[in-house]
Amino acid sequence: MKKNLCVAIVCVLFLFSVAGCISAPTQGKPGGEAPAVISVWYSLDGKNEEELKKQFDRINKERPEIFIKGEKVSESNFVEKVWNLQAGGEGPEIFIANRATIFALYEKGAISPALADKYHTFPSAQAVFTFNQQPFAAPWLADIPLLYYRADRVQEPPLSMNGIIEKKNTIALKTFSLDLLGAWWKAEGGVLSSNGLPLVNAQTNLAFLNKVLFYKGEGTLLFDNQALERFVRGDVNYYLGWASDRIALEKAAIPWGCVSPTSLLGAGGQVLLDHTIGIANSSVKTVPAMERAIRLAEEELLKVQTEAPMQKSAGYIPLEDAYYSDVQPGSYHHQVKVTLENALYLEGYHPDWKFMIFENRAWANVAAGSNMETELAKEQLSALETTKKP
Repeated sequence: MKKNLCVAIVCVLFLFSVAGCISAPTQGKPGGEAPAVISVWYSLDGKNEEELKKQFDRINKERPEIFIKGEKVSESNFVEKVWNLQAGGEGPEIFIANRATIFALYEKGAISPALADKYHTFPSAQAVFTFNQQPFAAPWLADIPLLYYRADRVQEPPLSMNGIIEKKNTIALKTFSLDLLGAWWKAEGGVLSSNGLPLVNAQTNLAFLNKVLFYKGEGTLLFDNQALERFVRGDVNYYLGWASDRIALEKAAIPWGCVSPTSLLGAGGQVLLDHTIGIANSSVKTVPAMERAIRLAEEELLKVQTEAPMQKSAGYIPLEDAYYSDVQPGSYHHQVKVTLENALYLEGYHPDWKFMIFENRAWANVAAGSNMETELAKEQLSALETTKKP
């Protein structure tokens, strides 16, 4: 009896050992299934593109079960190319594109709800890609306005925008645009819509334009394409620019600091997250057999270890909130965090995104010398046309 029991035990152990030896090899490794190929289209260029390619290579090495194949597509024909290919059931699995492109893809039905769920971002950033209360893309990187100052000439960080202006200090900036001046405009009561209708020529918008032009006339605001270079040379002590300008400032090796627009303008000083890049998945190629691989690729791209090198290389800031978990008070990253935490909350379908185009166009024409009331009234009519049903 004991002998038979021992033989049975040995047989069972042998079977388990054999089962272990003949278990299927891991996908993407020698002897296993080929890795799932994930095609990613992106519109990034320059340093952003260079670093993105490096991150694709790193992920492919670390996650052999997938192989990310990147392809650059120009922003100008991104949506059209996607639309034409998807008509035949083709195209990439994943898109990496800016806010306006993601919105256009959503309008075409080219993207489906984002598969990635292992990421944490700022509410205002997620809102940018939220349609009908559902995320259709994951926020990845962004560029936001910051006020820079020369730390070798300004003894203390500025406390308010009014404080800088009252002392007749000059603030240089490249463009007279809503995305750059949006926090100040918002703090002054700027508005773009009400109940879905445009308010491009609202009195608060006119008042803000008057104020900006007055400061421009007295030299407090200096609009110049070479604003950053002026700041680096020391021609001005203040520069209203972008978070990505940090790269150029570090290269110039000058003493500088920065302040969040929210800190300068109060709770109403909320930046617009127009310069935001998202990651979305194709509505055509997101099929059950590929969901796991697509989700894995998206979540690898959304990790801090991917976003951080992107920021170091090209300056666009990570939108994974874990990146800012241990920032030093007053530091560059602290000011970025404050700005993101207080950014304007606008979901993807909010009419302000559409009407912003008309407001910006009016501002550009005013900056070129056109009459304020005329330009705002003209763009108000143009904005109204977009609300009429065909």
